Amino acid sequence: MRFRFIFSIIALMSIFLGLAQLAPVAIDLYFHNIHSALLFLSSCIFTCSVSTLFYWTLSPKEEQPLRTKEMFLTTSLIWLFYALWGALPIYLSVPNLSITDAFFESMSGLTTTGATVLSGLDYLPRGLLMWRAMMQWLGGIGVILIAVTILPTLRIGGMQFFTTEFSGDAMRQSPTVLQTMRLILSVFISLTIACMILLKNAGMNWFDALAHAMTTISTGGFSTHDASISFYDNPHIEWVLIAFMFFAGLPLVVWIQLFRRQFYLIRQNAQIKTYIRFVLVALLLLLLGRWLFGTLMTQTSIRSSLFNLISVMTTTGFVSENYNLWGNFSILFFLFLLSIGACAGSTSGGIKMFRFAIVGREMSARLKASIQPHAVIIPRYGNKAISEDVSAAVLFFLGIYLLAVCLGSLALSLTGLDVMTSFSGALTALANVGPGLGNFIGPDSTFAGLSDVAKIILSFLMLLGRLEFITVLVLFSPFLWRRSV
Repeated sequence: MRFRFIFSIIALMSIFLGLAQLAPVAIDLYFHNIHSALLFLSSCIFTCSVSTLFYWTLSPKEEQPLRTKEMFLTTSLIWLFYALWGALPIYLSVPNLSITDAFFESMSGLTTTGATVLSGLDYLPRGLLMWRAMMQWLGGIGVILIAVTILPTLRIGGMQFFTTEFSGDAMRQSPTVLQTMRLILSVFISLTIACMILLKNAGMNWFDALAHAMTTISTGGFSTHDASISFYDNPHIEWVLIAFMFFAGLPLVVWIQLFRRQFYLIRQNAQIKTYIRFVLVALLLLLLGRWLFGTLMTQTSIRSSLFNLISVMTTTGFVSENYNLWGNFSILFFLFLLSIGACAGSTSGGIKMFRFAIVGREMSARLKASIQPHAVIIPRYGNKAISEDVSAAVLFFLGIYLLAVCLGSLALSLTGLDVMTSFSGALTALANVGPGLGNFIGPDSTFAGLSDVAKIILSFLMLLGRLEFITVLVLFSPFLWRRSV
């Protein structure tokens, strides 16, 4: 294990994060908040200085590719160090904020979870609010690049199967990783700008429009107001966000294919079909549950149902209404939705649609085989046969996910939390959704009241879920450290 090489990469990446803090400096200067601008500038200088020193000290003379086990460690450590560096300006900017709270907020932003310990957002410096949005935007694009370039090669959770569907002609026309990254980044920026313009036209000021566009496209959910989207009480804003949250749940390559008019590839994408069908069925079930609870089916109730459904399902975490008040069915339904996620290849967290689709195809094939034991039934996903290797990877991922939820819930309960808070907290952290359920960490609450131990547990669960579990868990395997991979 070449630790010097690994930490030189981390130091180089940390320099970029330090330079990104100049944007909040400019925002604060524009709004004449000199004190906050100086704090961010100090954080920028410190981050860049320390990182540059480590890079010069540790950088190798020759560039060498990362080995598999080094890739595991580097990916996890970059996320961890980014959370640490990202916490520094938050800690400096918010009076009486503990280091644990600053780290929790930073990890939540970077993993696009959206859980927050901060209140009084309406009165915080604009630079800090922009930094929270930027953390989620940077984390979102980082997750996409990992999903496209690293996870498939590591054969994590069936991602090697997903990447064949993800690539298609769009990626074959971009044979190098660098070209693929440029395409993804250009689409990500274009969607962010489009969302910002439409939010501005719908009634937001330019600052809120930019911040919410960044947290929408990254499916992060940080808002600039304590009341989240309900602050605006504006149907036009909610419809814009519904559309872009749904778009953000699609594989990013779809927009490349759309731009190149490769409509046949979009029509053939089995994951997108599963995603759309699931949204429609889930909306009908939620509306039925609310109707039986006594809610009239008006345009407002339908819009609020769709908004919060899309927000939770895509793991964005925006809130337009407190769905804890929609009845027991709705509460349990949202508890189920916390782990679903949208499409692989998007910034969404959760289990992802293609994994559910593969499990569904496998179950269907098993049922048919039990009825016709002599028939040869090959489960297919889209136009491709599902190999035993992919099926085993998906089932292993689901098993790890379930185990992580159980252990995370138990660990949180040991800190004194009730059952609903512990269970929904573990689910929302692992799926990178944001708000939990219940009165303690519900959609109208923050995580500030939790103990430091609970916040550290949740921070670890956020990282675990964001990096698809195995990337982190494999580091605890003695086998990885005993032999060369």
